[in-house]
Amino acid sequence: MSENRFRLMYSEDRGKADLIKLLFAYSNQVYEDFKIKPAEWNYYKSYTPFEQLPVLIVDEKIQIAQATTIARFLAKKFNLQGSGDIESTLCDMIVEQIRECGDFAAQIIQEIDSNKKRLLSQRYLSEILPKTLSGFEKMLNLNGTNCIVGNQLTWADLALANSLAWLDEFSLQLLQNYPLVKKHNESIMRIPSVNGWFKSQKPLSVFKKA
Repeated sequence: MSENRFRLMYSEDRGKADLIKLLFAYSNQVYEDFKIKPAEWNYYKSYTPFEQLPVLIVDEKIQIAQATTIARFLAKKFNLQGSGDIESTLCDMIVEQIRECGDFAAQIIQEIDSNKKRLLSQRYLSEILPKTLSGFEKMLNLNGTNCIVGNQLTWADLALANSLAWLDEFSLQLLQNYPLVKKHNESIMRIPSVNGWFKSQKPLSVFKKA
């Protein structure tokens, strides 16, 4: 357990801070989960680096913004970055691909035009998500372990499990086409601290097929 003191500032909802909280849970690291109510945001906004959340405050003085940057910092802190530069870079690659895929899914959630939403959903389910899952399937096959990078769990494993938790019932059906990804996810979800964290969270609100 780290000797640093951590305060994580985020909203009351689930979202970009989920992976960060999962890293804390897996590592059994105590931290302050500082949840900001919508009515309080204007007060706290000016105290953050870029007027956005999440923000991690370390030892009451250092502020770290950007969700992926925070997660990468904690992964390094908790020895979850892999062994050596190559494994560390592969972890980064996986997390960035998850983020890219998630950004496309976010477009669907934010789109208000029903026809555009339908077209985006079709592309996501037929192209964007399969391309990402196929890449992870190849990596798991080549690696030949229960981990997607190296032979010890890294933040990439946790990031993948976290991303799959956001899939709706239509997207989840695609997992049947990627047995190694499905098996990997089941393995990660059997970890007591991971399973316990997910069970303790309120249900997600994800996009539905248009």
